Amino acid sequence: MKRISIELLFLASVVYGGLAFGRGIPKPASSIMESFKEVETPPTIKFRDMHPGRPPLMYLTFDVALKNDAKSARWFLLPSNVGPDKPAIGAAGGVDTLEVYAPRGKGSIFIGRFLGTGGFNAILLRPHADVRLRQFPISYWGDPPKNLDIEVVIAKHLTIGNQKAESWFGPEAVSSVSVDINEDAGSAMRIIKSKHTPDKKEVATTIEVDRRLQVPVTLEK
Repeated sequence: MKRISIELLFLASVVYGGLAFGRGIPKPASSIMESFKEVETPPTIKFRDMHPGRPPLMYLTFDVALKNDAKSARWFLLPSNVGPDKPAIGAAGGVDTLEVYAPRGKGSIFIGRFLGTGGFNAILLRPHADVRLRQFPISYWGDPPKNLDIEVVIAKHLTIGNQKAESWFGPEAVSSVSVDINEDAGSAMRIIKSKHTPDKKEVATTIEVDRRLQVPVTLEK
């Protein structure tokens, strides 16, 4: 009898504790999983090569991997050039020209290079797209350090002047789900389209930022 009483007392304490912390009904595994946030896959940028241009310009190339973990399309914005005095993407200046590149490989991708005092590169990734690019060009003004941070902006929406960036690209905008480009991602041979502002004057860019990242890169082969 004494043993039975102890067991009943233990059972009662478990039930009471369960009632106090969620009414004693365990959450199903699916509900627990739904409470976790989506795991974000950070971009990776690996230095590949450099060669000098007209001083103080240096031409650098990188291998770039991007993944859109979101459930809707996202713009991935990368700088055209970097240096100690270069402002953040979208922080200053404007653009007046777009060049659209379509390098060949597995899947299709369209790299937009916006030109102007506030120029940058723009790539539209569909949901869950996984993209790998080789020899992606980014210039450096000055003497490159051994290590630097390259900004990557993930944006929900991108507007050029008063138009959506998609209208600048036309039908050539969104990437395939899986992209692996082995050739030079910045080859002028792969320009398929260019567009200018009507009066050739710069217009401002508006970026609805999802997140703004600094990717550390070592400039060593």
